[in-house]
Amino acid sequence: MPGPINQILFDKMAIPRLQTVLDLTASRQKLLTDNVANAETPGYRRKDIDFRGELNAALSGARPSGLRVTNDKHIGAEPGVHTPKIEQEKIPAGQNFGVDIDKEMAAVAENQLEFNVAAKLVRDKFEALRKVIRGRT
Repeated sequence: MPGPINQILFDKMAIPRLQTVLDLTASRQKLLTDNVANAETPGYRRKDIDFRGELNAALSGARPSGLRVTNDKHIGAEPGVHTPKIEQEKIPAGQNFGVDIDKEMAAVAENQLEFNVAAKLVRDKFEALRKVIRGRT
């Protein structure tokens, strides 16, 4: 459970939101690279997440994590944990392969850029915090 110091230092600095972006882009990168690796696998169906929709749902808390506790002794999901919904595309009739390698590589590059931007923002937030702690601005 985050304490008041955590809330002051990190919540107001948007660190949790940036963490959500990093988590979602990392999850999506895994799916996209799986798609690339299986591009020539007959019958493979492309997988992805609706990044914008999942980000909005995670930030608003609109959708639960998907984990549920069936026994009081079970450990539940950490509050704020969001598990993205993975979507599988259908393979069009008459095609063996469900992945367009060019589109997939473009999606991988775009996702990597989103991850890099979020990581840079996190680094900048911590750098600013470090400067404040050391008394430099």
